[in-house]
Amino acid sequence: MKRILVFAMLMAGAIAFTNCTQQSVANEGNLQEVSDPTYHFVEGHASVWDEAIAQVMELADAMPEDYYDFKPHDSVRTFAGQLIHIGASSKVIANMFLKDIRPEGPPPDMDVSAMTKAEIVAFVKTNLEETGEIMKSMSDEQLAEKVKSFSGNEMTRLEGLLFVHDHLTNHKGKANLYVRISGKEPPNYRYY
Repeated sequence: MKRILVFAMLMAGAIAFTNCTQQSVANEGNLQEVSDPTYHFVEGHASVWDEAIAQVMELADAMPEDYYDFKPHDSVRTFAGQLIHIGASSKVIANMFLKDIRPEGPPPDMDVSAMTKAEIVAFVKTNLEETGEIMKSMSDEQLAEKVKSFSGNEMTRLEGLLFVHDHLTNHKGKANLYVRISGKEPPNYRYY
């Protein structure tokens, strides 16, 4: 019984410490006020997202421009189409699940065959960076809010954010295979 009481007291102390709104921390011999000691998911996730962007850009660079219309089968997108999908869909999904901004109508058709490699790379990079900014604007409290998934199921905004990254990873993997199947060398995967 004493062990349970001691455990309960320790847990109450830990909870009280976690819930405190201000604490002092030593910083180079000076004390600073920290008004919010909670973990901020998006700040922790930002470096992972930035690394994903860097890897997509390396994939884009690894494929020669004259292979941007390559596709391993008639039923799938071209390499350029994969890249455009990564950029455009990441931003659309982030807006939907994090900011409640739904696209108006179907996505506009982009004639990727009329775009240069530089234009495609710039489009993708801009959209992925803007997606990162959408993510960084979210607080932990907002990420706990409930939204509807594509199928109408309830999920948190955090799950939506993770879906954006998972979707990017899925298509990044496909683009990586396009590079390899075309006979080119894709960049090595790494975790920062």
